[in-house]
Amino acid sequence: MYDGPVIDAFLHSPWVGEADTPAERGDVVPWSTDPRLRRVMHTFAHDADAGEPVYRDRATVLAEMDAAGVERAVLPAKVYYAASAEGVEATHRGLAEVAAGSDDRLRVVGTLIPPELGPATYWDVMRNVELVIDSVERHDVVGVHITPSPWGIEPNHKWFWPVYAKCVELAIPVVTYVGMPAPLWPMQPNHPAHLEEIALAFPDLVIVAHHLGDPWVDEMIRLAARHENVYICTSAWSPKRYPAALTEFMASRWHGTDGAEKVVFATDEPLLDMDRGVRDARRLALTEAQAEAFLYGNARRLFWGR
Repeated sequence: MYDGPVIDAFLHSPWVGEADTPAERGDVVPWSTDPRLRRVMHTFAHDADAGEPVYRDRATVLAEMDAAGVERAVLPAKVYYAASAEGVEATHRGLAEVAAGSDDRLRVVGTLIPPELGPATYWDVMRNVELVIDSVERHDVVGVHITPSPWGIEPNHKWFWPVYAKCVELAIPVVTYVGMPAPLWPMQPNHPAHLEEIALAFPDLVIVAHHLGDPWVDEMIRLAARHENVYICTSAWSPKRYPAALTEFMASRWHGTDGAEKVVFATDEPLLDMDRGVRDARRLALTEAQAEAFLYGNARRLFWGR
């Protein structure tokens, strides 16, 4: 069983912040009163009186990581609904403040100002390019996270293309949500087939697809095997529940591609308990080299390699 270092490449960040977390953060939404989100609310720790999740400060997050044997972790900004540029910037600032005192154990992946009108939004597409540049320079973000399903726009839509070009220039990955969402959002924008066009148009763009892509895991595996810079992230999935096709891919090769080199471990803590997830992942039927790549090496290269 692998007993080396571990990186959790995807924590649930909207409730991560210090005591003075800015109220204007664009990632804070009322899960208990939103019927689309409420169906998954029971999976998160929350305050019984307020009915809302409990904020976890830097010390709490690092203590959780220590208890689980996790050396490093990634905080991806998640802005599900309409938010202002100021709200997104406040989100980046709040997460960056958490990461800044972590001795480089935490890294932040930023996000974008969501499209105001879904696919009909064409107003000033360069403002998100400017946001990405500013976030890298001021907040040391190491990637850009997009959420096609709640935004109602496919990731291969031309609205995103200036951002992808800038990410290639800055050598930072795009992290995108794939698969049927647990909240009541449309699933079609999250179909991994949309990533094919992006990978062909931007072969140097690193794409990390989180949440596996179920019920299209086979397609997601083939995309990762086919394209050098496409990866799968296991966030929100217990290692005991990984689809057989994924574990077979990780333990073997597909058309000359080592599967373990294309999959990144993550939990989406507290959606999935970090300690239990790490224990179960260590027990997967992988060689030492495969487990090291999956649990540590791939994420270190992608998010700590700049």
